[in-house]
Amino acid sequence: MNKPFVSVAKGDDPYRTAFELLSRFPITDLEGKKVLIKPNAARMAAAGEGVTTNPQVVAAIVDFLKKKRTREIIIGESCIFGVEASAAFRKTGLEEVARGKNVTLLDLDRLDPMEIRISRGRLLKKIKVSSILNKVDLMVSVPVMKTHMHTRVTLGIKNLKGLLWRREKAKFHHLAADPEIIKGEKELDVAIAEMATGLAPHLVVIDGMIGMEGMGPGYGRAKKMGVVVASENALAADAVASRLMGFDPREIPHLRLCHELGLGEILLDRISVDPPDFLKWKDRFEPPPDRISISYPDVVVYDRGSCSACLSTLMVFLQGQRHRLDEYHLHDDKFHVGIGKYLQDFPEGTVLLGNCTQKFKDRGVFIQGCPPISSQILETLHRRKGKKKGRGRE
Repeated sequence: MNKPFVSVAKGDDPYRTAFELLSRFPITDLEGKKVLIKPNAARMAAAGEGVTTNPQVVAAIVDFLKKKRTREIIIGESCIFGVEASAAFRKTGLEEVARGKNVTLLDLDRLDPMEIRISRGRLLKKIKVSSILNKVDLMVSVPVMKTHMHTRVTLGIKNLKGLLWRREKAKFHHLAADPEIIKGEKELDVAIAEMATGLAPHLVVIDGMIGMEGMGPGYGRAKKMGVVVASENALAADAVASRLMGFDPREIPHLRLCHELGLGEILLDRISVDPPDFLKWKDRFEPPPDRISISYPDVVVYDRGSCSACLSTLMVFLQGQRHRLDEYHLHDDKFHVGIGKYLQDFPEGTVLLGNCTQKFKDRGVFIQGCPPISSQILETLHRRKGKKKGRGRE
């Protein structure tokens, strides 16, 4: 059996590095094909922050596809809840690329959904995705090389979650399964692996020019790597990228589960990599913390089944307002926050973030929203404290 092939390039210029890599890549015939490019552009972040795909990497892919005489090119993304696609496309630089290259830029959530059956799914039986997949011949996944607090890394396979239609993305974080079904794994990891059996990109181009380490996918530190990774096999690309980041893909649950499902190889001796000495470019990424409390020692977070939207709200709030929270500490002199659909044990007075925690609102400070806005948290705390003072004067 032929080994999956992965190509790696190193450089300082995102466009040139990606274009030269693709120009030497032995990709199958593309002439006359209609192609969807799926970057990571779901958040409000500019090039160079390590949050979203570098627009010049996307530009290089567009030019490469045009050189191969593809019929039509669409750049498409579905943003996280609360982010307006048109604003994100401007901020990330994709709007400028699409206009300059005369290709379509599409908010995938504007299309109707379609269902894909997951024939071998233990946890998933079907997924709802954008119907753009019925309208294209090929799909290219173009993620950023990042760590992720829920899945350790987010690369070519995890990037496919952005094809899920609207609120379907959040459902992956709210799954609860019989232990016999998930066999000791997290529901999210099983769901991503099973999703990958029904969603397979024809090409993965991983933007590792400036990645993100630590508290990814949105609030870590930018990390300059200067690499691009490409493969027609998503799992092999992710395995090689993980090694460049200093991680063993066997210890990344959704990658290991994909391998067990027969979606490709994760061991380097079973993957053909060009150049063979690519690990000379390895630069270890700081892994994501197991708990937010590690980065914020005076904060205690109770997280059971949260989605990235509420987690992002919490991170924005802590980064901007942590210095103003002393008066809202509980008896242990710490600020307590609960998030997630399956929240369980927490002390009275905990801040309960998002609609999923509403059933506990009598036990804490409930912040409504799906997700809430960061500014709501401090405003609600101020109002609650003011009411308590008012009652004390009566």
